[in-house]
Amino acid sequence: MKKILFFCLCTFYISCQNNQTIDNSDWAGYSTQNDERTKIVEKLAKGYERGEFEIAREYFSPDSKHMVNMQVFNVDQIIEGYNFHSVLYDKIQHIDPVVHTTKYNNDSIFTNQWANWSGISKITGEELKLTFHCWWKWEGDKIVQTQCYFETADLLKEAALYAETQNAKTQ
Repeated sequence: MKKILFFCLCTFYISCQNNQTIDNSDWAGYSTQNDERTKIVEKLAKGYERGEFEIAREYFSPDSKHMVNMQVFNVDQIIEGYNFHSVLYDKIQHIDPVVHTTKYNNDSIFTNQWANWSGISKITGEELKLTFHCWWKWEGDKIVQTQCYFETADLLKEAALYAETQNAKTQ
């Protein structure tokens, strides 16, 4: 009986062990949604939705590089560009956003963000929807680089419409 009990306890102990394989390669690591960097990116997203993306200055390195579909912007340009979305659209929102931060074995830290985006044109009243993905590269407590991917054609059309209405007002 003691042998059976011992065997059962050993089997139970072994079955409870974590059998995960550890990947020590440079671009492996661990992700979390409950860290300070993730909360900061969520805060920046809320600021963007309100047209108040200048709060990003607190977190961006002054010489940080920002890209949208491989087009490069400096801090002032990216903040102005994202805030301009609020000139074009009402009710900007990120629908079901996912944000998490990954610390890689090579000590690189990136926060990833993706969601569906929607806004109502202030000119036409039409709703625009798109999907985006962004990553935010960290060095220490500062964001040193961002890259966002999303379809810009409709945003550019809306900006052209806005420019036309502004030109008509000045003539």
